[in-house]
Amino acid sequence: MRGVRSLSALLAGGALLLVAGMSAAVPRHYVMTGKFTSNRGILINIPVVGDTPCAGVGLSNLRIMSGPGLTGHSVGSMTQTMQPNPTPTMAQHQFNQFANGDKKDYQCAGWVAGGKKVVTTGGTGKGTGGAFTIPTKGLFHPAPGVTTAIMVPKATPVIQLATSFGITGPRKVGTLAMSTSPTGGLYMASTMQWKSNWRKFKKNAHLGQPGRVQGAMFTYCWGNPGCTNVTGGTKPVIVKYTGGGNQFGGTMSYVITAGPNVSNLAIGAGGGGLGFALLGGMGSQVTGRGYAVKLSDILASGPLWAMYKLGYVTKPVVGQQKLITMVYGYSGIGFPMAKNYNRGFPWTTMTVLARNTGTVKKNIRDTTLTAKGGDTVTAMGQRNISLVAGGLARALIGPVISNTPEITQMYLPEPSRAAQMLAGVAALLGIAGWRARRS
Repeated sequence: MRGVRSLSALLAGGALLLVAGMSAAVPRHYVMTGKFTSNRGILINIPVVGDTPCAGVGLSNLRIMSGPGLTGHSVGSMTQTMQPNPTPTMAQHQFNQFANGDKKDYQCAGWVAGGKKVVTTGGTGKGTGGAFTIPTKGLFHPAPGVTTAIMVPKATPVIQLATSFGITGPRKVGTLAMSTSPTGGLYMASTMQWKSNWRKFKKNAHLGQPGRVQGAMFTYCWGNPGCTNVTGGTKPVIVKYTGGGNQFGGTMSYVITAGPNVSNLAIGAGGGGLGFALLGGMGSQVTGRGYAVKLSDILASGPLWAMYKLGYVTKPVVGQQKLITMVYGYSGIGFPMAKNYNRGFPWTTMTVLARNTGTVKKNIRDTTLTAKGGDTVTAMGQRNISLVAGGLARALIGPVISNTPEITQMYLPEPSRAAQMLAGVAALLGIAGWRARRS
């Protein structure tokens, strides 16, 4: 009888714990998972080939589409007029490329197997907005061990991109606190303030991010923070944060590691020739790291060839690609060193737009990317968070001088609160059974 009474008491306690856990707004322990992708217009996607589908339902859908002018949107969350539209019709857009693959899902970077433990506070249990700290090294896409090549359509003279990047992050401590003030001068953020907000995600996160004098919503042009349109900067490229909500967000960067095989961008060198710009791709990236933080890359010189041949190749995940199948007439390491200049901006659940205009080698390069984040809780208590960060890049690669917009996306689902509490009740039942057997 004592064993039965103990079992009944524990069952009652478990039921009370379940009810209390589903109603009280107290810190919660979760195992967080997610996925990640970064698109830089028609030039490059990171990762080029991932391990987790970018497509999904609602906030888990990280596929965005790109094209000329104001034609980019996050499928399932944005249209050209920035209104909710889960099933856009083909008549509403004229797209020629998915932002994470040419007419195909090349997949995103996933998280470490089993997820990462986090604690959320200040709202979890009763709605959205609960603060948490992004766990270190949650992102995990191992270097594939082989170089994957994809064609780069409608980006003449760029022909193909080949990478073997690994993706991880964030690091425990940030390493860069330099941003640009709205007046154009350099603004060195307080080291203490910058580090204290590193990896901290919460409502109105912009209030603790150095350099954001414009507030949660802002525009930034190259050379002219606070501009009104893409023509307001020294280069025709702009990033814009709009939309309110709870303005949930934070700062963290992702880390690229070059694999054992050489990553490169193949570029037509004129006269039928071909050059390769070698991509090191090492270190922490600036997109999502803070407000207008900077990163400059100087990439090594690559080989030159007098002629090349293209052919169709079918590859896993990416399908049929028109790639370089043969090169002739090696001319030595003579392709110029590449230079890449970047500006990155924080993560947010608001709407982010990144756009460039102009031409590259007399080819029109007008591209607009837009995406909208979100912070929701399902009827079963599962919290879903979709975060977006904008960025700008200016690349000088041989004959190519390009201004590139960037949209980076990250999806962070939490398990159901009810499921978490039921797991606790199951543990109590196990203890009760053990005590009953002893009695």
